Amino acid sequence: MPLKTPKFWYRSQSSPAPLIERLLTPFSALYRIGQNMNLGTQQTKSIEIPVICIGNITAGGSGKTPTIIALHKLLIKHGLFKSPYFLSRGYGGSENKTRCIEVHDDAKIVGDEPLLLANHSKTIISVNRYDGAELMHDLGADCILMDDGFQNRSLHKDISLLVIDGKTGLGNRKLLPSGPLREPIDAAFQRAQAVIIIGEDQTDITSLIPKNITILKASIQVQDGLALKKEQSYIAFAGLGHPRKFYDTLKKSNMNITAFHEFADHQPYSQKDINTLLHEAKQTNAKLLTTEKDYQRIPQDLRDNIDVFPIELIWQNEDRVIAFLKKELKGA
Repeated sequence: MPLKTPKFWYRSQSSPAPLIERLLTPFSALYRIGQNMNLGTQQTKSIEIPVICIGNITAGGSGKTPTIIALHKLLIKHGLFKSPYFLSRGYGGSENKTRCIEVHDDAKIVGDEPLLLANHSKTIISVNRYDGAELMHDLGADCILMDDGFQNRSLHKDISLLVIDGKTGLGNRKLLPSGPLREPIDAAFQRAQAVIIIGEDQTDITSLIPKNITILKASIQVQDGLALKKEQSYIAFAGLGHPRKFYDTLKKSNMNITAFHEFADHQPYSQKDINTLLHEAKQTNAKLLTTEKDYQRIPQDLRDNIDVFPIELIWQNEDRVIAFLKKELKGA
């Protein structure tokens, strides 16, 4: 069952740890032991085409999805690759087979993020990343964009990029479950070639990043040509790692938001969920508004009366990103 992100994970570094965080700390040590045992049994295999991994250190909500989409566009725009495909674990879906997904697939089966990626390029889901990479190679990919595979060692990566949200940073900087970290910060930085900071660095992440790691900066912005009417009243909803970030974006865009509902990250929306929201909207003469990722989890027969708020990642210095990629790929 999907869960909401605990608030204490992202408490201020200056505030004391609450009781629940202290009680969970011993389990973080057990998590680390289990992680080490798992990594010790993984064998790394290489594929004939370049693999670029876009991952994070924290559990959810860093901005990986808009980052990997923006990177895909950048690679094609500058002629680095003609057919970069997406490779995903398919988190949130029930599918265990390695396969290419279609835009009409069900998010409950293939996952919401892969379904969103499939709108931009061929997307493969695979529990075994190497098997997925082989299928991509057979289908004609000349580059693999690996979504959220930073902690997975089964497939050799030519470039590993860490995505960090500038506002939430690394939270309380503790391992799961007492904090949001999937692994120790130092261990993660040892395997990364670059860190992508999205938005203003409000938690001084830059000071933690070793000097040999390239820092790339970007921001999340509303897509050009937004067709939504700002005078229209909207009831917004989202099930993300940090749903309030969506609300903040809406307010900054001067959208007329009369109510906002938070759901758990990756939560599939039931007919009851949507009908309840639609009833509220009808009572207040409002429309429903959600994210592109949430939209993938809404049953297709219930999507007609729901608007989507499209966002995209914009690089602060596109030339710097391209120069970094060319340098790393040359040495791959």
